[in-house]
Amino acid sequence: MAKIEIESAFVEPWTKNTEEHPAWGMKTAEPHSRKNEDGKYETVGRTFRTIKVPRSTGIDLTMFRKGDRVQVWGREVTETREHEGKKYYDLIVWADRVEIVGERNSGGSNVATEEPWGNTTSDNFGAPGGVWNTPGNYNNETPF
Repeated sequence: MAKIEIESAFVEPWTKNTEEHPAWGMKTAEPHSRKNEDGKYETVGRTFRTIKVPRSTGIDLTMFRKGDRVQVWGREVTETREHEGKKYYDLIVWADRVEIVGERNSGGSNVATEEPWGNTTSDNFGAPGGVWNTPGNYNNETPF
């Protein structure tokens, strides 16, 4: 298990038949590029990972859609599985934080984090929210 920060990966469909992923997991592809002879960058490979979050964290990955460019922080492990006599190795990232890189056209939240006390917060400013820096639901009728 290793701490990891993925600076840029793209959300992929969950399966060939189902584009929507569950709240606890999503698939990503991290492109690897190099400069060709013309001086342009071309993708030469991709690393596929499954991003997972424990249900106890409260992080909801359904806020991310196919094609979103995300940044992920967490712990990476390799899981081995066998199917019809062949071994397969999956890269799994147990995420502590996931956020959109750049702006999202559809609006909405850009960050999903786990707070130390177990609550999940989202905001559009790239900083974790929570009880300490989130405005309250106050109105002008407050008696003091």
